[in-house]
Amino acid sequence: MWAAVSSAAPQRNRASFAQATLREVEALDPSVRDRILARTSPASIAEIRGALAVQWLRPEPYYDLLEALRAELGAPGTRALFRRCMNRYFENPMFRAVIDSFRRRVGFSANSLIRFVPRGRELIAENAGRLVHVPLTESQGILRLRGYPVEHFRSGTIVELLCGCWEGGLDFGGVDGKVEVEGLDLERGDCDFVLSWKARG
Repeated sequence: MWAAVSSAAPQRNRASFAQATLREVEALDPSVRDRILARTSPASIAEIRGALAVQWLRPEPYYDLLEALRAELGAPGTRALFRRCMNRYFENPMFRAVIDSFRRRVGFSANSLIRFVPRGRELIAENAGRLVHVPLTESQGILRLRGYPVEHFRSGTIVELLCGCWEGGLDFGGVDGKVEVEGLDLERGDCDFVLSWKARG
């Protein structure tokens, strides 16, 4: 069942994830870091840095940073950055508490972790489209995104961000996995992320 999302509801992002993204940018090679920060409004950086971690941010500062890093890193570099970012974000106390509670109820596997993703994403992004898990097999599933706000989706940056995040989730699940994109419609905010994985070793 799709959750209803009001088109009038403003999209918001958790400050802690925006701050985690900024930390990844600041950890890059100084020349790359400096070019990204030069492309980003100082007001956007200040708003991200000055927010409380649990605060919801309006979208403009974060997307300002996202488009700057995509312009400098390209699609593969953006995906890699968010893979690293997500791996570190799993240690965020608020996020980790929810994951641990979920694991106690259903056990831990890559499959159960992927099932958790739509709920976990609600802790990071609000009014950012509808995400559901569509199971396929024990080692494959789809994360189906519908209705992401088009003004922030049509550049394709969010697709690379989410691919990197899902890859980080597979890393956390202790498997070798890949994420492929199907059914991408940048003008509707729709995308199917097909995740597949196998045991390591």
